Amino acid sequence: MDPAEIQRELDSLPPARQRTLAKRLRRKAAATERAAESKADSGVFFHSPALKWTIAALLLYLMVEGLLFHLGWYNQYLEPSSTAGQVEGHLSWLKRYPHGSAAEVMVIGDSRIAESFSARAAGQLTGQRFRFWNFGIGGATPRVWYYMLRDGDPTRRRFAAIVIPLDHYTSEDAWDNARDRLTDLSYLAGRLRWSDCAQFALSMHLPDFRIRALTGCVFRGVPLRRDVQEFITNMPARVKSAKEYRRDGMIYIDDYGGQPDDLRGLTADFVHRTLHFPPGLTEQRKSTIEAMLMPPPAPHTGEWVRYRNQWFGKILDLYNGSPTKIIFLELPRGPIPPPPTDSPKTFPAWAMAHSHAAVLPSGTFRDLERTDLYFDGLHLNKAGRGLFTEQLARQVMALIGSN
Repeated sequence: MDPAEIQRELDSLPPARQRTLAKRLRRKAAATERAAESKADSGVFFHSPALKWTIAALLLYLMVEGLLFHLGWYNQYLEPSSTAGQVEGHLSWLKRYPHGSAAEVMVIGDSRIAESFSARAAGQLTGQRFRFWNFGIGGATPRVWYYMLRDGDPTRRRFAAIVIPLDHYTSEDAWDNARDRLTDLSYLAGRLRWSDCAQFALSMHLPDFRIRALTGCVFRGVPLRRDVQEFITNMPARVKSAKEYRRDGMIYIDDYGGQPDDLRGLTADFVHRTLHFPPGLTEQRKSTIEAMLMPPPAPHTGEWVRYRNQWFGKILDLYNGSPTKIIFLELPRGPIPPPPTDSPKTFPAWAMAHSHAAVLPSGTFRDLERTDLYFDGLHLNKAGRGLFTEQLARQVMALIGSN
């Protein structure tokens, strides 16, 4: 049909049909025009200098971040008192002081180990047959310990034993869900590899925390933002303090003797859930006592057992086939013995299924649950530190003394 015939057919249509058809044709033409413009715009965008500069800037950022953080250059200049700085400092001492003739024992943990154990005194108690390491870092968790051990002992043969503390051997849960401790990212900012990011993120429970953990692992500048800002602000002072910490930090830890104060006069009524504090305690010390002696009952979810088995299991897997003995212990429970619980102690049987594991009896340190041996609700004082160190050193000697 030629154009003239098409025009005659259109003219023969009723006026209403002509108007409807005209509207449809105008809409179709407009849509075709918009599609053409969009295609042209996208072509311009994908070939525009703006996009090329954006991609180049992103690649440059990833390259610089990789050089600074993922290759470990910045680790040596981390703030020594930061969580990441403490982790990196402890691991640097293992490199600085290589394995010698004496059998080595690492005692890893959180602030309770840092306060309760003296590596120097333990070595003296064993006649220097063993060289002990205090790897207690405040707030560190089993997830953090795993990555520290993986990188700190790459051959899995340096230590005769690694001692790992637990709050308790039972399956009791707590309100604080250990899986969702996003602060672990801050400790491990210098340790996580790109290949760790997916596994580390998935070890969190909440979806939001998984996203944040993945982002912080891939883009290391996110968790280290404040540290880098402070480094740039006062670079000479940071370089000096970081070098001093790596050089002398282990000496400072060995020289530390513990807190002199105690909690004599503290009483607890577990029936009525009341505490009587001795005079002069700070609110911080009172809060730790309340948290340890009168914690609110938590629902049983099984989260603690799953978390415990995951990360202690990964540590045990690290040393499978290694001569290193993994020794677990139950920490003293506080300045006053809590009421007995009917929760079964499921951990010893689980751990002992691994041939290279040993579990100290749950009552090993119960005699330290005294007000005169504690500084606050969590930490042993100077006197308690000496007794805990002595007992632990003797237990280690009994387990691996013949090796």
